[in-house]
Amino acid sequence: MGSPEAELQVKLRLAHAFGIYPSALRDAVISVGDDAFTFCVGRHIAICDQSRQKVAFLSRDARHRVITSMTKSANGKLLAVGERVGSDDGAVQHAVQISILSLPKVESLGETKAEMKEEAIKVLHPANKRLDIIGLAFTSEGKYLVSLSSMPESTVTYWRWEVEKPVSSHDIQLTVNRLLVNPSAPTQFSVSGPSYLRLWDYNPNDHGLKEHPSMFPIKMEKQMKVVDHCWVLSTFLCAASEDGHVYIFEEGEQREVIDVRAQIEVHESVGPKAVEREQAKTLALLMGGDGPTATKESGPVRLSALAAWGQGFVVGGDQGYLGVFKVNSKAQVEPIGTFRMPGEKAIMWQMSASSEDSNLTILSYEEQEQEGMVGGSISSDRGNSASRRSVVSAGSGRAAKEEAERRSGAQWSLSTFPVGQADLAATGQLEVFVPVFALGNHHGKITAMSSGGSRRIVATCGEDRQLKVWAYPSDEGENGPNSFTSELSIQASTYETPTAIAVHPLGFQVALILEDMLRIYHLTTQQVSRTHFDLPLKHPGAVAYSNNGNMLAVSCENDVILIDPWRAVVIHMFSGRGGHLSLVNQVVFAEDDRMLLSSGMAPHGAIYGWDLHTVAKERAFEHVSKNSTYTDLRFDFRRELAVACTKPEGSLRVIGHLSSTLIEVSPESRASAYTSLCLAVPLGLLFAGTQQGSVRVFRWPMPEGGGTYFTEVPLHAHGITTMSLSYDARFLFSGCEGGTVMSCEVGAHTVNSDGTTSKMTGIQLDQRFVKFRHNEDTKKLANAAQREDVKKVWDMQKKLWDAVRAISASTATLDDLVVVPKNYFGDVLSEIRELEDRMQGLKHENDHMLEMKDNENQDKISNMHYERKQEKSQAEERYNSLFLQMKQTNERHRQEMEESNSQFDQRNRGLQDSFEGSISKEYEKQSRLLDELQAVRDQNDSDGKQIMLRQEQKIAETTTTQEHNIRQWRAEYDKVCNLLKSDGLKFEEALRQQETEYESQITEIIEHKRMALQVESEKSTSALKDGVSMKQTISMLQNQVKAKDNELGEAMKEQDDLRKKLAASTEMFGK
Repeated sequence: MGSPEAELQVKLRLAHAFGIYPSALRDAVISVGDDAFTFCVGRHIAICDQSRQKVAFLSRDARHRVITSMTKSANGKLLAVGERVGSDDGAVQHAVQISILSLPKVESLGETKAEMKEEAIKVLHPANKRLDIIGLAFTSEGKYLVSLSSMPESTVTYWRWEVEKPVSSHDIQLTVNRLLVNPSAPTQFSVSGPSYLRLWDYNPNDHGLKEHPSMFPIKMEKQMKVVDHCWVLSTFLCAASEDGHVYIFEEGEQREVIDVRAQIEVHESVGPKAVEREQAKTLALLMGGDGPTATKESGPVRLSALAAWGQGFVVGGDQGYLGVFKVNSKAQVEPIGTFRMPGEKAIMWQMSASSEDSNLTILSYEEQEQEGMVGGSISSDRGNSASRRSVVSAGSGRAAKEEAERRSGAQWSLSTFPVGQADLAATGQLEVFVPVFALGNHHGKITAMSSGGSRRIVATCGEDRQLKVWAYPSDEGENGPNSFTSELSIQASTYETPTAIAVHPLGFQVALILEDMLRIYHLTTQQVSRTHFDLPLKHPGAVAYSNNGNMLAVSCENDVILIDPWRAVVIHMFSGRGGHLSLVNQVVFAEDDRMLLSSGMAPHGAIYGWDLHTVAKERAFEHVSKNSTYTDLRFDFRRELAVACTKPEGSLRVIGHLSSTLIEVSPESRASAYTSLCLAVPLGLLFAGTQQGSVRVFRWPMPEGGGTYFTEVPLHAHGITTMSLSYDARFLFSGCEGGTVMSCEVGAHTVNSDGTTSKMTGIQLDQRFVKFRHNEDTKKLANAAQREDVKKVWDMQKKLWDAVRAISASTATLDDLVVVPKNYFGDVLSEIRELEDRMQGLKHENDHMLEMKDNENQDKISNMHYERKQEKSQAEERYNSLFLQMKQTNERHRQEMEESNSQFDQRNRGLQDSFEGSISKEYEKQSRLLDELQAVRDQNDSDGKQIMLRQEQKIAETTTTQEHNIRQWRAEYDKVCNLLKSDGLKFEEALRQQETEYESQITEIIEHKRMALQVESEKSTSALKDGVSMKQTISMLQNQVKAKDNELGEAMKEQDDLRKKLAASTEMFGK
């Protein structure tokens, strides 16, 4: 193993994400195959393969980019993404663009880790770069792309995307939110909004866009609220209104109107829903009718989403409603079933059916209860997020803004529905709604995160008051199915928000900080996990386990308490004069557990470290920075350096013992403020999360004067709040204000002697970290004996690896174990024994019942044999009689047929004779008519020739007359021209004389004016001279006045002095 100081080549690769992009994109979920779909998470596009239980990510440049819309081409090879480029603080200028990306095959996802190209095929730049793109749609052949911008313009643009040029555009200037292209007509597309539903046509000849008339009456269209529309069977346009109606159009004409609420009443009048309503009514009557326990009748369902599938359409609404309908080629609609999501609180936002109709992917949300939020922290923390403003522009109206505000704080979830087997699902034979994330994801800001030291889990808590535990794969199982899983999801508290979390190194215990207590959980299974104990504390701030798991540190106001978590014994309390003077917000153990560090908030702003291996637990590290608040403290015990983020400045500080800040890295802008840290000293790396959702990687230790990050990976659409490194340093986990947990693979590569690089395996990383913790990586080989010892150690290590590999197939690691309480285990065993006894009893009963059934069946079979014989004899008799009847009937039919044939031949001969006579007469008539026609043609030819001769004579006479007239007109024209020439010469001479007279008069006038001007100039010059002399005289007199004033002042002073002297003399003589 190399020295920990040696630099590694590291590249972060996004491996998995737990969460959903919390923004109201109309096409946030798109099916890309039979069992796969794309969805947005953070700043990335994820592709989820349901059959293989894997999530991959589309490779694209996501820096400073927020997704506002998506669409897929008809052949499934292209993906168009509407993006807003820029940062919230304006450091990066805002702009809007459309990127055309290549969509890989679902079968190839995750099979290789080779880097894909991040360049987009084409990038389109709309004319208005300030308005978000909220709708995109490819034409059926994929040559054109149609885009829709947000309010106030709501511009529809028709793109020839291959040449990156728009061919036509038009401003709708109304609130619209859905754009689709007609699958059977590439030049036609549909646009809908709350009070708008129109068809548009593109004319390739003049490149114009033409809007069709409204398909509704104008008054009706203004009053209704169209929530969504889709194209069904590539022929019919279906539109849904919020009041529960679905309208079906064909070629702009309305064909059908479906009352969805009436269908719901019909389907729910029988079955479990009807029974549930009756029970609720009965309970309400028993409990007193309108009392506090009375159930409230929910109002009618409001529709919110519409989607097409292979045989019809699916409509969704609030109260968890989902309805499936079939449509045939004649626009006749057949309802299949009515379904409700569990809880009946979800609101369907968007749905997408797979290519083979096996699954329908549903994006839904639940509105949060206002009283459930503590201090309104969810809405305030996410108010400035990038994703929240992704589809709502400045002029979109108050209603749209309020609706987007409500959805931004909602609880979003992804689930699948077997739409191809909806008829079976309606009978209850199938599981209807299957969540994509089995135990859900966080809703709201993630407040804390911690990973296990010897078990592949990471625990998170957030403002939704949930404690969630996620599992990640080993090096061998990373490419297997379902590699990242949800292990646990626990409601930590009803009203209190957890602020800090720590996982025991063994991974079976979690410490959680609530507002006024420390809570310890024992982690087992979802049904058995329970609270170990609650420790009431006053203003707890932070918690941390030691690396060996024998100590637990927790802060309480200004104090830090050290506890033995196994024996529940307080080891030590750091308080009093040697402790903090302000609230403690961070506690952390050094890698070797020899030191415990804690940081206090402003105004004291101190970081203290106590040596835990001394009797007095003396202070071994000290740093004080007044008015500073440090967050996310990390410590390098080898160099005795601490690194932390400052709040609210968002800078990164490296601090030494008894010193001021050694290195400070300031953010470039408010969006680049550092919010979270993760230090990996054995790898020489420092990971820093930023407010804009990216992770920056620094070399550790930083060079003097401040270091710069060598790579930056954009991940989240919100600010990163917490980060944690897996115990084997293979994955970096990060959580954000939007509630998403992302996992990045830390690809650490060592540089070989020949210049090539090789990736470090999980075993090599474990060895590197363990040796670093126990100071075994800095030993130098001074002699042959030490080299021999190292060789022995290496041989022993190989034997240990072989032994572990040999028994790994038959034994379990910590990742495979679950700690279960003995009482619960005994109860389960007793239940198993009871089930076995019941199974044996049922087996005996079944054997006896089967024997009785066999006897009964034998009796029934013998009876059936006898009955079959009787029926056979009767059938044979009936057959013989029927055969004789059929023979007689055939003979009678033969005779009747012969008579009929003879009559037919006679009639046929008579008709043939009459037909031949009529044909001959008709032929003679046609011959006579042809002769007459020929005579008429000859007469017409002779008449035409005579008319042509007369016309030629008239033309010749007319030509001669016109030539004579032209010669006369030309002679007259020459005379007039001669007269005009003579008159023109005379007129020119008169003009010349008049011009001469005018010039002489003008010369005289100018001379008179010049003389008068000269006289006036001489007068002004003399006046100017007089004025200058007067100014000089005035200034001289002013100076004389000032001198006189000075003399007068001195005289007055002398007068005052004389008066004072006179008064003094008078006073003296008076005494």
